[in-house]
Amino acid sequence: MRAGLVSASGKNPTLSLLLWDVALPLAAYYGLRLAGQSEQVSLLAGAGVAAARIAWVAVRERSFDGFAALLAGVLGVGLVLSLVTGDAKFLLLKESFATATAAIVLLLSCFSRTPMVLVAVRAGSSAAKRAEIDRLSEEVPGFRRAFTRMSAVWGVALLLEAVIRVPLVYTLSADVMNALSVVLLLAVIGGLSLWSVRYAEKVQKRHTVAT
Repeated sequence: MRAGLVSASGKNPTLSLLLWDVALPLAAYYGLRLAGQSEQVSLLAGAGVAAARIAWVAVRERSFDGFAALLAGVLGVGLVLSLVTGDAKFLLLKESFATATAAIVLLLSCFSRTPMVLVAVRAGSSAAKRAEIDRLSEEVPGFRRAFTRMSAVWGVALLLEAVIRVPLVYTLSADVMNALSVVLLLAVIGGLSLWSVRYAEKVQKRHTVAT
């Protein structure tokens, strides 16, 4: 039987997940920022896109989209913090709080039977593929461990990004850090996304052979 993360049509649920749950809300946020919209409007738009994705998955697939919910929460934290007044350094640090929140959720999920990336990929799959994912999760311990590892890598990487941002904020000028902040986050998300797709393909191939 062909098992794993690639559907019969050749589509990779992990890639679809990253495009819909991560790239689209971030594109809405940064696109509006580049268009000159306020930070609050941009954050609200990004969170709105993520919330719409949650509702779409819930109605269409009758499943909860954990990754979209996580990103909506991160953007929501950013929206709340954007309303807090403070000096320029504090305002630059607020993204670290949001990123660290996502990292902690991802890392805590590694101690449960449903690591966040597994929840997200399952939500982004068809009903038949969800059933196959559930079967492999119960019958093949290595399958679940692979998703726990993916969740851990995302969590550690995002936590490091949040920590690295702190000394940069107090070392660089506000203008430089404003630009670098966007590049830093997109570089981390892009790198994680690329690694996730490749790693998911390796897991799929391994379990295709094994089953």
